[in-house]
Amino acid sequence: MTKTSQTLACWFIRDGAKLVQCSKEDFDKAIVEGKSVKYHGYANKKSERIADELEGSRMAFLSNPDLSPKFRAAITNPRNVVEVQIIMVDDPQFWLRESKRPKYQK
Repeated sequence: MTKTSQTLACWFIRDGAKLVQCSKEDFDKAIVEGKSVKYHGYANKKSERIADELEGSRMAFLSNPDLSPKFRAAITNPRNVVEVQIIMVDDPQFWLRESKRPKYQK
């Protein structure tokens, strides 16, 4: 019988340079509060790199006080963030392109 390694999902909230492991509920709460988060459990390094780029751009948008309220709501919605940064995780420019869509303009 061959054993296969399984990647365990771990949820983290960034606290400065540290990562603090948390529950999925705390992870979602951190997203709503605009905190930086990180997921551990990707199938490969490429997906993890793309997710890190997506989180970086999400945090850059959140630091902009002139950000459209509709787009701010979209990138602080846990369902959206998990979908883009954990499930799809295939386009490092997703948040940038999404921010330019007419539905998010003031």
